Amino acid sequence: MANCPNCGRVLNFWNVKAECPDCGINIPNFDWEGRLEKDAEKAEIAWAKFNKFTGNFKSALFGSKLRILRFICTFVPLVALVLPLANYTITLPFVSGSSTNLTLLDFTLNSLLSMNWGSLIGLVSSDFLGGAFAMLFVAILLLYLAVVFGVLNFVFILLRASKLKAGFNMTMCIGSTLCFAVAAILFTLCFGAVGNTTVMFIDGSLQYGIFVGIALFTLNLILNTIVNKSFKKQRTEQQ
Repeated sequence: MANCPNCGRVLNFWNVKAECPDCGINIPNFDWEGRLEKDAEKAEIAWAKFNKFTGNFKSALFGSKLRILRFICTFVPLVALVLPLANYTITLPFVSGSSTNLTLLDFTLNSLLSMNWGSLIGLVSSDFLGGAFAMLFVAILLLYLAVVFGVLNFVFILLRASKLKAGFNMTMCIGSTLCFAVAAILFTLCFGAVGNTTVMFIDGSLQYGIFVGIALFTLNLILNTIVNKSFKKQRTEQQ
């Protein structure tokens, strides 16, 4: 059921004529100019919103040299996947140890293909060196978490571009930087704990990759902080 737009009469399903039974107004053509004007206003508002969305999106990503640099640097920290994060040497009786660089990519491939997870769990639960190995694997998990934060940083750059906001990006960069920094501390504590025992079967040290990761994520944090300030100014100007 509907109502006549002119007199308000309730129209039943059997009122099939175009004219209102009471006032005789042609219902489909009633105030067609006004309705056409309203449709035009709605279309104009929708088009303005679309232009604002696309304009903000392009401005957030490529509106200045600093914003372009910010967008490019979003991907750069992922180079830490292939850089040596630590160096370790395993020495067993009657076996000459060889120095090996630990990269997150190599560790991922080895853990998926050939790592004995039962033995690793046994090492972590060991009363003798369990704490050292626990720190080692927490450090590795933190590095994976840093990569996840790095990927989310890119996702949020796209999702928040049209709104001219970078708060989530700053949070993700802080998370990645802290994960790398804490991982570096845990690596150092792990090697130090093993070195303080009488069983020196593993020795190691940090490599430049972990410091590069910290520097690159810190750079991303600085860029996002600066750009976020310019976003606030731009949003104010648009109001």
